[in-house]
Amino acid sequence: MNELFVKIRFLLPSLPRAEKVIAEALLENPEAITHMTLAEISRESGSSEASIIRFCKRMGYEGYTALKEDFIRAIAEGNGIQSECIEVTDDMKTILKKVYQSNVQTLSDTLVLAGDAYEKALEALLKAREIHFFGVGDAYAVCLLAQMKFGRLGINSSAHSDVMLQMMTAGNLTEKDVAIAVSYEGRSKNVVEAMRLAKQSGATTISITKMNKSPLLKYTDIRLFIAVNDLTVGRDKVTRRVSDQFILDALYLGYTTRMDKNYKNQLKKIQRAIDSNKM
Repeated sequence: MNELFVKIRFLLPSLPRAEKVIAEALLENPEAITHMTLAEISRESGSSEASIIRFCKRMGYEGYTALKEDFIRAIAEGNGIQSECIEVTDDMKTILKKVYQSNVQTLSDTLVLAGDAYEKALEALLKAREIHFFGVGDAYAVCLLAQMKFGRLGINSSAHSDVMLQMMTAGNLTEKDVAIAVSYEGRSKNVVEAMRLAKQSGATTISITKMNKSPLLKYTDIRLFIAVNDLTVGRDKVTRRVSDQFILDALYLGYTTRMDKNYKNQLKKIQRAIDSNKM
């Protein structure tokens, strides 16, 4: 998806109502802006000209003309969204291709939202005494994988599935520690509470979420965003967990590259211990 559309979709949930109207209108019929004046699109969308200008500035443009020019370029590049919808007639090769395309698109869109926060997150991890991960449901699986990786480096870390252990861990953190939360909408009660306790304890808090407006962000120092909309029944879209793992893997690789200790010797030692248990 074009970067312009990714940014609009990302901002949409947090926009004031008047600006949300114009954003939704542009996403629904992006070609309309290419031949409309400010007055015309104001009339067609039911938004005031002032609201449209405020939306343009929020998107980083000086005014309507600049936004319109970028829309023309974006439409020329294409705004195709790869669908993960699987049909009953699809064979396994087709299904694999659809999942692959959906994953690639999500990772590309997530890169669009990447900024300085990633450097801040890495710096916090490098300074941390302990690193602890918080997530529930399938987000916990991502947290556990990340914890295993950092644990192999000899870093004190955890990823508990038990709620009480999560709260105990968060409550015992200090200003020398880092707490990382993974929550798709940032509304998982247990995760939000754990991050509240972590922040209250003085720890640096990092959140990975798709929402730029949620209860979780109230207790988040460093915000890392994924770009994916999961509208499937049961919220089982593969790509949202792929994007979470993508971010955590990048942080892990950045950590191993910049850490003071020789991590390769540590990893070799741990791998030998693991291999010794194989048949």
